Parts: sequence; structure tokens; C-alpha cells
Amino acid sequence: MNKVLDLQEAYISTLIGVMLLLVVIHNNRWRFNVKRRENKILFVLTMSVLFACILDCTIFYLDGKPGALNWYFLFAFNAAMYGIAMLLCCCWMVFIMQYLMGEIASIHLKVMNGALLLTCGILIYNFFNPIFFYINEFNQYVRGPYNDILFCIAVFLLLYLFFVYEYIIYRGGGLKFFPLTSFVLPIISGIVVQMLNYGILIIWPAAAISITGVILSLQNEMIFRDNLTGVYNRRFFDNIHTLIKKKHPFGLMFLDLNKFKEVNDQFGHKAGDEVLKNITQIMRKVVRFSGTVIRYGGDEFIMLINTDDLKVMDAYARRLNFEIANFNAESGKPYELSVAIGYCITTLEPEKLTEAVREADKSMYKDKRGEK
Repeated sequence: MNKVLDLQEAYISTLIGVMLLLVVIHNNRWRFNVKRRENKILFVLTMSVLFACILDCTIFYLDGKPGALNWYFLFAFNAAMYGIAMLLCCCWMVFIMQYLMGEIASIHLKVMNGALLLTCGILIYNFFNPIFFYINEFNQYVRGPYNDILFCIAVFLLLYLFFVYEYIIYRGGGLKFFPLTSFVLPIISGIVVQMLNYGILIIWPAAAISITGVILSLQNEMIFRDNLTGVYNRRFFDNIHTLIKKKHPFGLMFLDLNKFKEVNDQFGHKAGDEVLKNITQIMRKVVRFSGTVIRYGGDEFIMLINTDDLKVMDAYARRLNFEIANFNAESGKPYELSVAIGYCITTLEPEKLTEAVREADKSMYKDKRGEK
């Protein structure tokens, strides 16, 4: 097969990836302008994959072209592609952790930092001892005998992300809203295909397909998310019996912000919005991956926790009050946060949930009267 035909075939898949990403960027400008951390991470992912698609085509075009300067370009660009691949795997993990829990645990940071440091070390070592890849005397990229190590690190990170995600779903009680397989499998498939067939530019188009799948999933989920706080909303709660398949008991904690109207009246609605955002961040920090935070309406919230033990619920309530006290001590705000709390154990059948909300609400009002 001649070089021109090879070049055209190599560009086709990448061009499809570029077009997909451009459509995603154009149709989601509003999302990228919303100042939430997960949206910023998603924008970085999208732009990085777009850049990688273009860089991959540039490498393929320069491959085999003579010149000493071209040799350095090819080596640097190929090394950069490996680095970008590892960085994007880590960004996926940060995005998932941020989206599902509002934070990322230190153990996951250690895994990601270890993978990135290992990759950087491999690429630096490879410059002096090219055993992973090299550019030959004809300025052609050639895989070294240990090239698969870099691919295996990327696959390890993706599989690690998959198992962490499944663990979060298990601990949270079975809520599986975000279809991780829809964007992990295309990337892993692309890595495997490119490992076995050098000359096919498929990894980055596969990553573009993954990002498109993420965006579509987010679009579907928007109706169940509260626009201000980012946690689930009343519509989600009203349909939760169809969204969580496990029917075992859950702990339901009902919370109401104390003196929220006074904050709005005295400091304005912007301060009130800030209060709602801060309290949801605290709740997500407390519940982590053992449950779900829901904005039930106004300044009322529900925490669904994967437990059937009232003593565990009491521990969560004490932990929540402790974290709120820490926030008040460190925030420097002219107001203090406090909540009234009621809780009970329930299952997710609609009639049981309605009864549980009523019971927890009564318990919460007893707590509120005690606070007053």
C-alpha cells in the first residue's frame, strides 16, 4: 500500500474524532462556562484530546521526513503523546471522584501521582536508552522491546478507575447513574487495537467517542441535578425507587437549615446561595461514597445513607454537626451555619419513602425546637 493511501486512512479516524469534539465544544459552551470543578476538568479533557488528535496527525505526517531537527520534533512529540495519555487517564479519575463525591481521596491521588512519576521516569530514561520507542536513522518511529509497558500503565489506570467506581456504587447502595463502561471501554479498545496494529490512529478518536458519551450521560442526568448546588434534586428523589435497584433498607436523614431566611434578609440572596453551596459541600464530605445528598426543596435536604443501623445514622449526624462547627470556626463569615436533623430507616418503595420523610421531618422539628 502506498504512503499517500496510508496517510489518508490514518487521517480519517482522527478527523472523525476532531469533528466529534468540535461539535461537543460548540454545543456545550454553556456547560464549560458554569464554574464547577467537574466542568473545568471536563473542558481540560476535551481540549487535551482535541490537541492530541491534531498532534497525532502531525507525528504521522512528519514520520519518515529527513532532517536532524525533524528527529527531535518526532521524539519530543511522541514522548508528549505518552505523557498526555497518562495525564488524561488521571483526569478521568479526578472527574469521576469530583462528580460523584465532590472530592478525591488521598489514596487515589497517590496512585495517580505514582503513575505519572513512573511515566515521566520511563520517558526520561528512554531518551538516553531507547528501549520503549526510538526514532531511527530514517526518522521513523519504531517501537522498542518494552513499549507495551507504557500501554499497560494506561490500561491499569483505567481498570483501577473502573473498580473504584464500582466500589463507590456498591458502598452507595446501588445508585448507578453514570455509565462508566460507555467511556472506559472505547479507550481500552482503542489502546488494545493500536498496540496490535501500529499505523492505525485509533486511541484518540476512541477518547473523543468516550468524551461524547460522557456529555450525553450528563445531558440525560441534568433533569435530576440541582442547578445551584450540583447535588440531586426533588425529581430524583421522587423517582429513586426506579433508579436504585437494590431494595435493602437505607438510612434517611432529613435536614433543615436554621435561620436561613435571616441570612437572606440580612446579607442578600447571594449570601443565601453561598450558604446552600457550603452546606452541600459539607454534607458530601460527610457522606462521601456511602450515600447520596439530595436537595429536597428550598433549604431542606435529604441524605440517603447505605445503612440500616440507627446508631450509624446518629454517628453521621454527630459528624455533620462537627464539620459544620469546623466550618464556622474557619470560614470568617458574618453568619454561622447550623441545621436541624431528623432521621430514620426506610426502604425505597414510594409509600415507605413518603412515610419515612414524614417521620424524619417530625424528628427534625423536635431538633429545631430544641435549637431554638
